[in-house]
Amino acid sequence: LRFDQENAKGGVNGRKIKLNIYDDATNPSTQVSVVQKAIGDNVFGLTTATSTVSMFPTLNSAGIPIVGFNNPSFGTDNNAFGITGITTGSNPAIASTGIIEKMKQMGGTKFAIINHASAGATASQNGLANIIPFVPGTSMVLRISDSPAGAHDATSEALRIKNSGADAVNYSGFIDGGISLAQALKQQGVTLKSFVVAGLTDPAVLKTSNGALEGALGATYGPVPIGVNVRAVKTFANAMKAAGLNPYAPAGPVGYLSADLFIKGLKVAGKCPTRASFISNLRKVTSYDGAGMLPGKVSFVPNGLFPNGDPITCGWYSVAKGTELVPDAKATCGGKYIDTTTGKVVFGS
Repeated sequence: LRFDQENAKGGVNGRKIKLNIYDDATNPSTQVSVVQKAIGDNVFGLTTATSTVSMFPTLNSAGIPIVGFNNPSFGTDNNAFGITGITTGSNPAIASTGIIEKMKQMGGTKFAIINHASAGATASQNGLANIIPFVPGTSMVLRISDSPAGAHDATSEALRIKNSGADAVNYSGFIDGGISLAQALKQQGVTLKSFVVAGLTDPAVLKTSNGALEGALGATYGPVPIGVNVRAVKTFANAMKAAGLNPYAPAGPVGYLSADLFIKGLKVAGKCPTRASFISNLRKVTSYDGAGMLPGKVSFVPNGLFPNGDPITCGWYSVAKGTELVPDAKATCGGKYIDTTTGKVVFGS
């Protein structure tokens, strides 16, 4: 959709963008094969929303730009640009207190940190696990890093949470897996004070979860959630609906912003863009905001807190109420970034 919008205006510097689609099936070996196919097709660069990371060394060594949803390589590889900048998963020893503090405000003190078995989700959740000892009044009582990726029988996980005494769960994985866990927790009579589900962005899932997600905190993969009174978000939602697409789908804004960031890279690369000029000039951008769809501004300038810059310091959440996802009145910003190996605050306040 975003590429189509740009092409309808004449493209970038009068040149239309051609889109090839490659499916890695979220499989590491398949991903390597399709990337080799893309290189053979002489693609200029790639956008991605995959959680699989096996392609990144090949792309980095070849100097092929890649933009998309965050995983550890976006914080370290010079050719890689995440739509929300870098993630603390680039170095799990450094993590933000932000989401743990928000969950604590909701009453959670005993945390279960859970993710499906992907490199990005594991690194991100390891960061959360590492930061908990630095948030007074909280503790981690359970860590699960191999939850099945999609819909599954989550009874055993629910029982582990129940037996651990956890009153707060932070889940990172595909939304179907989060629904399975929520339903299993309800069946086991577990009541949580705080339950965060990454990718809980579509109110339609609330109608099929039988109330299991009531009160859950939905987190997008970076963008401002649909329903917030922000012009760019409304424009995106209307364009998606006009194209017959679901604007609430978790991957929708990710794909749209990945394309937008790629277009930004082409524009700053000059009238005769090369892969090298794309990378070097996009690496100079200090205030990318996804055309207003991000809750903060991203800097891609190297040598910040991480090799590829500083992390975004804001997130925007929604609360499940009945069959609606009600966005917070404003973004949650701030939080300290702490080097958990030393206990020192290295970013934020």
